[in-house]
Amino acid sequence: MTSGRIIPENGNRATGRPSAVRIGLVLASAAILLVFLHVSSAKAGDGNGPEKPVARVNGKVLTEKKLEEMIDAMLPKAIYHSTVTPEKRAEFRPKALEELIKTELYFQEAKRTGVAVKSADVDEAVDRLRKRFKTEADFSKALASSGYTLDTLKDGIERNLIVTKFMEGEIIDKAKVSEQEVKENYEKNKKDHMRPESAKLLHILISVDPAATAEEKEAKRKEAADILARAKAGEDFEDLAYKHSNDAWSVKGGDLGLVHKGRLDPELEKAAFQCETGQICGLIETLYGFHIVKVVEKNPPVQLTYDEVKDKLRKQLEEKRIKEREADLLKRLKENAKIEVY
Repeated sequence: MTSGRIIPENGNRATGRPSAVRIGLVLASAAILLVFLHVSSAKAGDGNGPEKPVARVNGKVLTEKKLEEMIDAMLPKAIYHSTVTPEKRAEFRPKALEELIKTELYFQEAKRTGVAVKSADVDEAVDRLRKRFKTEADFSKALASSGYTLDTLKDGIERNLIVTKFMEGEIIDKAKVSEQEVKENYEKNKKDHMRPESAKLLHILISVDPAATAEEKEAKRKEAADILARAKAGEDFEDLAYKHSNDAWSVKGGDLGLVHKGRLDPELEKAAFQCETGQICGLIETLYGFHIVKVVEKNPPVQLTYDEVKDKLRKQLEEKRIKEREADLLKRLKENAKIEVY
């Protein structure tokens, strides 16, 4: 349950979409449109009042109150804990103003093209919101303290649903990628769908404190060199790792498992992947200290099949198309709009 705050939602959660798309809907359509606090953020603004105009889009005035609400929507974690300083809010103000203008452009275009939502959907969203509060009195109190009525709340949610529906129709739905397009892209860019070279590695780290003196560092180097010599002389590598390594894998005999190229510290990775199977390489110095590595197994890059990558590839292609369609739409709307920023 929530007490004292209301965060209206879209009313029709986007499901089955890539997370980036859902986030885009939240911000671009101002899905968290109205943030109700005990004290409205706009009241704590620059002293010009919540109804101070901050911009005008085709004659529609956008107010300080709406801008502050958009800032709240962009900083959800912070507002819950009341940790946002005025300076931090000011950093987000330009971006929030852009989002506010964009949302207004989308809403106006949605209305022009006849996009509408059912009143039942609005009521359902309000009911979901109401259930976040322990009692009806708590809900009413939060509503009143924020300067909203039930009717203005419904208006805001309806507006938000309209914008979201517009975005879904003009951007999301039109950005869908067919199975054939995914297959063609895979075939054209097969080299981009490889499982990287990998190696099964055993590892020993003799750590060095970054603040260590030259003498202390030299002592650690000698310690690591002694262990390396013992490993090369035939002592059990896993036993040496268990007894001497300073990393979390010592309890597993230094077994890092199968490591794909690109996952290790660059200096360590370069040396490890240059070694042959069965070879012990070291001393490898990094910021963490001195490393000794034994290569147990090496595997070349592997071509991933279409079935292995198709879902991820479809998501990537659709997200790219969504960004392109939204950029084109926003450019067109701005070119045909009169926008004044105060």
